[in-house]
This record gives sequence, C-alpha cells and structure tokens, in this order.
Amino acid sequence: MDVYDEVWERFVRERRLEFGGHTDPEWREGHALSASLVIPVQGSRFHERLEPLRDALRPFPFVSLHLDHFLHITVLFMGFVVEKPERENEVSCVRLEEIEASARHNLSDFPAFTVRLANLNAFPGAAFVEVHEGEMLDRLRRTLCEACGLEKPSGPPHLTLAYFHAPDGTPAPEDLIRAIARYRDWPVGELAVEYVEITVLDLRIEYPEPKVLARMKLK
Repeated sequence: MDVYDEVWERFVRERRLEFGGHTDPEWREGHALSASLVIPVQGSRFHERLEPLRDALRPFPFVSLHLDHFLHITVLFMGFVVEKPERENEVSCVRLEEIEASARHNLSDFPAFTVRLANLNAFPGAAFVEVHEGEMLDRLRRTLCEACGLEKPSGPPHLTLAYFHAPDGTPAPEDLIRAIARYRDWPVGELAVEYVEITVLDLRIEYPEPKVLARMKLK
C-alpha cells in the first residue's frame, strides 16, 4: 500500500485530532525560535488548485489555514534555536552555520528535480497535500542527514495546508472525513525544486514571515 494511503486509512480508522503546528505549547516547550531546512512553495502559483481544498476545510472552527507566505515543504527539522544547547532538539547559531556549510557543499552537485503536488490528506494535527516525487526528495533528505548529522523524519514529505487546533484526542467529525475524502484524488501541480533554504520561525506568532538564513542552489 502507498504510504499516503496508509496515512489516510489510519486517520479514518482512528478519527482523532491533535493540536498541530508550531504554536503548540507542548511541542515548543517554551522555545521562541525553530530552524528547518525547507523547500519554499509559491502559494499564489497554485492558488486556483489549492482554493477548493481550503474551501472544503474552512467551515470547521478548529482549522487554521496556512497563509500563502507560509507554504513550504519541510525537508528536515534542525532544532530549536538557543544560545547554549542543552538538549538534542536544540541548536546554536554556530551549529546553524556549520550545517549551512556542510549542506551547501553537499548540495552543490545535487541535481534539481520536480515534485508533483496532489491529493488532500490528513494527520491528526494537520491537513496536507501529498508530495509525489519518486525517490529524489528522499535522496535529498538522506544526503542532508548524512552530511549535517541530522535525524531523518519518520513521516512522508508533505505540503501542510492547515493545522488542526483541537485538544489532543478530540474526535474527528464525520463531515471533516467526507470533506477531505472528496479531494483524495486532486492534482495541484508540479513544483521545480531548484534550491533549499534554511529558515527560522518565531514560534510565538501564528503565521510569521519565515526568516531565510541561507539559500542553497541545486545543480
């Protein structure tokens, strides 16, 4: 079974929501900033195909729709930015510079590629568009993990369209299941992946403008 079909079947089977997103107090644990390696997505380019998905989600009061400037595909989460890291999920500014240098060196020969964005899906904490790309995005993640000493995420790549801001364990309404199911087969478009960015988010703001620390062009 396709990994995205597995995610969907699990969501339908468990019918459970969580408080998703970077503003979740339990996730950020008091941290103010987080850093990630991301592929930015120009939301206005896909507006016509994304808007029906947003319209399907908009009626639900617990849905927090992403603004266009916030759309991105997370390649790797680097950590919470602090002056003196004390935990595995924390990273210093000096460490960010080291990661940038390693990533830039290893991506200089990594070929640009294209991903296909299609189909609405859901985790307990978010609704997302699937990212279909063969093996290239997985290869990109492996390259960066090995070069930068970062941990590969367990879930499939995705373009988050909205967070679910509901208490953990809240039952997913049947209307939400039906709304997403209507767009399980919905082409959005193709995205040329030509560079990767290191971005920092202010976790205290609902949809902050990501601060770009570095942009690394692929070959």
